[in-house]
Amino acid sequence: MHLMIPHAGALDEAARHAFGALQLPNLAAQLARLSPAETWGSDEFSPHPPHHLALAALRGQDEPSAAAWAVDAGTELAWALMTPVHLAVGSDGVDVLAPAALGLSESDAARFAGLLQQLWRADEGWHWRLLDATRWAIGHATALDGLSAASIERAAGRPIEPWLPGSRVLRRWQNEAQMLLHGHALNTEREARGAHVINSVWLGDIGRANGRPSGVSVDTRLTEPLLNGDLAAWAEAWQRLDAGPLAQELSSLTLCGERFARRFTAQPLSFVDRLRRRFKATDVAAVVESL
Repeated sequence: MHLMIPHAGALDEAARHAFGALQLPNLAAQLARLSPAETWGSDEFSPHPPHHLALAALRGQDEPSAAAWAVDAGTELAWALMTPVHLAVGSDGVDVLAPAALGLSESDAARFAGLLQQLWRADEGWHWRLLDATRWAIGHATALDGLSAASIERAAGRPIEPWLPGSRVLRRWQNEAQMLLHGHALNTEREARGAHVINSVWLGDIGRANGRPSGVSVDTRLTEPLLNGDLAAWAEAWQRLDAGPLAQELSSLTLCGERFARRFTAQPLSFVDRLRRRFKATDVAAVVESL
């Protein structure tokens, strides 16, 4: 099995400290047994997180298309992930709150999505899929082609400015959604119960799938706690990973951070190399910090 772990590490010093305090014997054993292979990614400013770049390479695509992968549809439509968000205005600028901070129920998500379908209408060729409360997908045969934007996984919990789309079309759609949501009764209800209003949407992860499988099992249990800044939950999820999937026999392991995704694979080793690995401890923290 080829196991991929997104958000295995972060550049934030608190996350590095939290990881350094963990005991992950099965991860250490896998890294001691497997050999470094491919690396994907560049830096933390890329609009695509490294695990998306790795998945695109494994599927034989030039660019990631996480929305199309999530929908698992055919190749006839391009897709974008739409995420309902709260943009928090502060003295230092505007931050994109992590989607989980909305506490959005499935029923409320359906109501908000129904409202926004006024802008992306079925009679104009738009297709909608509600994947979960905060992940919606919209598809179209032509309207999304040539558009690109940062993934919500890049923007969540961070200042919005570096991640705003350059496309005038995407900015217009976002503005139209903001005007529709402003002061709407659905948000008045949320305000009355002390919940964050949904004052915008995030459109990203745009593209088409080529229909090829990636051949990898992606375990996303680290994603939500890290995007939420909940390092205790992130550390707990690491412990569960180590006791579960990482305790299995793996043919490949891909660890993904903010800059790079690195694959480690089972490769034939000489007798000398096997001895070296047996007596040399693997610095797991250093491997994760390099991602």
